[in-house]
Amino acid sequence: MARRPARPAVPPETLARELERLLSDVAGTVDDVADRPHPLPESLHQLHREMRRLRHALGIWQRLLSARDRALVRPLDARLKRLARLVGRVRDRDVMLDLIEGGSLPKPSGRDAWAVARLRSRLRDDARTGRELLRVYLRSERDAHLFEGLRESVDFTPRRGAAPQLAEVLREEQSERRADVRSAQRRARKRPSSNRLHQLRIEVRRLRHLSEVRRRLQPTNRIAFPSTVRRLQSRLGRLHDLDLVIAGLDPELRATAWGQMLKKERRKARGSVRRALKATRWPKPPETAPSTAAGLAPS
Repeated sequence: MARRPARPAVPPETLARELERLLSDVAGTVDDVADRPHPLPESLHQLHREMRRLRHALGIWQRLLSARDRALVRPLDARLKRLARLVGRVRDRDVMLDLIEGGSLPKPSGRDAWAVARLRSRLRDDARTGRELLRVYLRSERDAHLFEGLRESVDFTPRRGAAPQLAEVLREEQSERRADVRSAQRRARKRPSSNRLHQLRIEVRRLRHLSEVRRRLQPTNRIAFPSTVRRLQSRLGRLHDLDLVIAGLDPELRATAWGQMLKKERRKARGSVRRALKATRWPKPPETAPSTAAGLAPS
């Protein structure tokens, strides 16, 4: 039997440099959001995305550390996770406002227009209050040296033999993410509820974050995220945004003609997702197959 070629080692220093880059991005955007009286929606979106990417790379880094060092990083990661969730909640209000005020949803008419105007006013108030609280939390964590602590964790010395271990960790992450996406897809195909489709969206996003990390750590790998998967991710995002808007309506507005039109838009978006699900496959590649970014192959 032919021996499988050894996987090239990935120096832990490469991951440390990537963590430093991600930390610099997050800290810079935190300063921008925390110090602005009215942070822009684009800044919040950027911060949310950067925090998710940082936590993903930090999770890989922790697998290379000793148990003692992991215990030091874990509470820092928990604080970062809490901040990311707060950013996400404020970002959700921005998404709802953008959809209602943009041109992609039906426009209300007559009596419905007044009800939608009240909804917009409430969402603006919620977004303003959320921003004020978020800025307080961001400044508090910044003053409590969260990001300095994370930077110090990048200087921790990985366990002996971490170079070949990092390549194995990346392989294991890829395998786990593929399995999670396939499982979420099977459940979504069987019963495409909002929760199951949202979970599939999360798993695809995690898989894409892994692709980005591997592309920077292993630049010789020809990593590509298939176009069918990108389209599915986009359609899942559109459906999730509509779910947010409809969930935020009070019963009176949900029963209006405009509310019914929103539900019709959601049915259309759900149908588009179902078609994309049928057109996308995540076959498990053989162990001897060349490594790809996410182990994905469109049908």
